[in-house]
Amino acid sequence: MLFVKYFNKRPIALAISLALLASIGNAVAYESPVHVFSVNDVLGGLNGVTFADDQTIICGLGPVSCPDDNPALLDKSGVMLYPVDSEFGFYVVDFLGAQPKARNGDYLEGFVGNIDEGGGVIGIQVANAATEKYKVKPPLGTWCQGLGGTSVKCETEHYTVMEHALSCYETIPYFFASPDGTQATISTPDGTLSYDCANAPLDDNVQVLVGGQPNHRLTNAIPCETDGQPEGCQMFPNDKTNMLDNIALSSDYSVQLKDDGKPLYGWGGIHKRPNDIRMYAQLALPDEWKTSTENFVVTRAELVVNHWITNNPNDQLRPEDLENEAATGRKPSYRIEGDGDAAVWKSTVPCYEGDSDIIDTESGAFDPSFIGVGTILKNTPKALDPLATPGESAAEHPYAFSSDLAGGYSNAYYTTINRDPFEWSYDANPDPKIQDFIGSALPNASLGELVSGPRWRLKPNKFGQDLPGLEIPLIECSAPPFAKENIKYEVGTPTTTVINLLDWEEGEISPLATSRGWVDVTANEYVTIVTEDGEPAVTSNGLPMTSDFDLAVYIKGDSKSTALYNAQLIIEYEGEVPVVNTDVDVALTAFAASATVSFNQTVAMVVDVSNLKPSSVSGEVTITGVTNQGVVIELPPMAFSDLAEGDTISLNASWTANIIRTSAVSWTATVKAEGDLNSDNDTRSATTKIRR
Repeated sequence: MLFVKYFNKRPIALAISLALLASIGNAVAYESPVHVFSVNDVLGGLNGVTFADDQTIICGLGPVSCPDDNPALLDKSGVMLYPVDSEFGFYVVDFLGAQPKARNGDYLEGFVGNIDEGGGVIGIQVANAATEKYKVKPPLGTWCQGLGGTSVKCETEHYTVMEHALSCYETIPYFFASPDGTQATISTPDGTLSYDCANAPLDDNVQVLVGGQPNHRLTNAIPCETDGQPEGCQMFPNDKTNMLDNIALSSDYSVQLKDDGKPLYGWGGIHKRPNDIRMYAQLALPDEWKTSTENFVVTRAELVVNHWITNNPNDQLRPEDLENEAATGRKPSYRIEGDGDAAVWKSTVPCYEGDSDIIDTESGAFDPSFIGVGTILKNTPKALDPLATPGESAAEHPYAFSSDLAGGYSNAYYTTINRDPFEWSYDANPDPKIQDFIGSALPNASLGELVSGPRWRLKPNKFGQDLPGLEIPLIECSAPPFAKENIKYEVGTPTTTVINLLDWEEGEISPLATSRGWVDVTANEYVTIVTEDGEPAVTSNGLPMTSDFDLAVYIKGDSKSTALYNAQLIIEYEGEVPVVNTDVDVALTAFAASATVSFNQTVAMVVDVSNLKPSSVSGEVTITGVTNQGVVIELPPMAFSDLAEGDTISLNASWTANIIRTSAVSWTATVKAEGDLNSDNDTRSATTKIRR
């Protein structure tokens, strides 16, 4: 590993590399050559051309001299940095919008330089140009500007986070309101002032702007691809560039749409547009992936990147030009009360919110809000119907454009600091009702069941997302603000980021799950190729696509320079994807258990299994129980064979209620059969109460 070679005097780096190698064990199928980043990797624009092929992208290193008013400069780290001319930025106009930059020879998009050691290049030093910002009339903006030029982020993908910043009304109740939705009445200590938060809902009559004027209510968050398509769409995606069209506005907030369909809620008075430095790296894939007609199953895929801790949580890693919001890192721990539509998630760790509740007190100190054990993180009974059509009165709920409203997630779920987005996350508790997440900087299967790898970002010092400016503390859930010695990731410190390339949205198939998605761009439906047939493939984001592994790295908003050293792939894979019999579908059509028994009595259970497809099928049913004390009960599997089309079989099981201090058992029955691809009808649940 180059990180060990170049930093062999740093014991922390050596320990990280050795730990990673130990985690690989003897099962490693393939390790790519290490790619060392350099100025040759810097992209100039959306045509996919790097400095290696166009030496006008960087001045002072090739045939182009730097402008007199923008010369190369010597960084504090001792690296000479040269100005970059690229398309990855914006020209901005106050109160109007932003226009993508063009290559114009001004070299104002940032600075780069090779890091040399021992006569060779070991990485690249990068510093961004200042972030552009422009004013808008509130609440069209995504940052709130104060006097003196200070600003805070006023944008989120989650309505409940915005609502908590702007009002004491709670659409998904958890903090002010009671869990049943009764809104709080707040008052001064002596009661002379009081207010009913039921009177404080946000103005959700969000009007789509056409030519800068309100035109009609936004009722559909699906972004348009062409005019009127998909049917019913109302706005095109808006990357904070147009304040006259493709943005919707109420008196309290605005809505823009991302190209993936997520809404962006804003309530500020400025927009910020960073100047990106983008780099392209190509890492070799196994030869047999490119020469064989076999489609190999990828069982492990990790990207290892050595770099400095950055100051920006949005420095992206884009493997094969993919974004992946399903790679979340470690989220807050919780326990689940109730099932299905009645489920409520409650926090299991006493912690603090890190959002707008961190406010100045009269003494000038911070006053963070405490999240006690039992705080509601998800209130499913209060989730909104995404198909509902609310009216325009203040008493009506908003349209459920965002995942928090449709899923019932509270502000606390997104803003508790009981999390680390840049750790590997494991569930240490086998009880499905208790999600006890443990994090690790590197893959470590001994910690429990893998939940998610880190976000696909270079490791920064801040949380990002709904905690954009808050640094991650060393002592988790300590009260903000954090002392310098309580910062977990120090900017400028060498580190290793390892992301899981197999993370993907649950229920969907990742294009990287098989080798074909890596080597054949036509097998990757998540990218758009903009070049003509017969020309080298380049995506709409300017990334070349080849039969090897293509990686983009975006550095944005880091005015103080950061270092990017090298990258490597760790892959394990098996033989061709097995041909699965798609004519198999068994369903667990009924499951019942004794509703109430006394201690030491028998709990009787019956399961009905039906064959919904023509082929006869064999399989088994498993029943698992979890007591109110968290004890897991596993009953012996029950097999069935040669179940004909349309037939149903009943299977019986029993269990003696003999576990001390048990008052209830939640049962889950699951049917499994080889080739059954439809898991939606394979599971049912039941509950037994136990009397003493």
